[in-house]
Amino acid sequence: MASDRRPLDLLFLGSGNAFAAEGRAFSSFLLDGRYLFDCGPTVLQQLQKADVSSHDIETVFISHFHADHFFGLPFLLLDGKYGGRTRGLTVVGPAGIEERTARLLELGYPTLLGEQPFPIRFVEVDGGGGNAGGLAFAAVRVEHVPTMQCFAYRIELGGRSLVYSGDTTLCQGLLDLAEGADVVVLECSCERVPVHLGPEGVAEVARRAPGARLVLTHRDGQALPEDLKGLLLAEDLSRFRL
Repeated sequence: MASDRRPLDLLFLGSGNAFAAEGRAFSSFLLDGRYLFDCGPTVLQQLQKADVSSHDIETVFISHFHADHFFGLPFLLLDGKYGGRTRGLTVVGPAGIEERTARLLELGYPTLLGEQPFPIRFVEVDGGGGNAGGLAFAAVRVEHVPTMQCFAYRIELGGRSLVYSGDTTLCQGLLDLAEGADVVVLECSCERVPVHLGPEGVAEVARRAPGARLVLTHRDGQALPEDLKGLLLAEDLSRFRL
């Protein structure tokens, strides 16, 4: 029922691409203070700037294993261990998420391996639906780079639906996932980069999801075309209630 619907709270911890364009932190956002989408190396410092405890995060969704989306996870676990976290953490990601996390810890913080004072649950996705910490989600393969699995996510929360593209080109999986969504968070590279979503792709998603509020992130610092200037643009630490 419409009366059961409530706004979604989005806090963008970072809005930049892998090159930290314009000095932006790496792209990541927090949904309703509990669900973190992607976890680059700047996540912990951005949480501190926003006065948000990492211990409040219940689930981390990793779209793919590129460093600007994944290499912040050891810092999150480090803060959990030495900050006294007791709440369990669920980490959702492509096949191999647990093994790759262990490899990062082995390289960076080997004393964390097997010593966390809080439970960690890893959930591998291969497309289709799943459940993480009581939150139902759908994961769909998208087309970013051929060397790794990349996923977009859709969640239903508070009677509303949100889609996060991760890094992708325009592809059928993303278009299908975005249909009927209330909020769609899209990467957008205004420079023509063959492995990223550009303004033309964003415009096509907007046509396929006319009722959705679109928020653009993973930005490269270039000016948007005039026909996209009405869309919401993420900045570091910007917050939207949608």
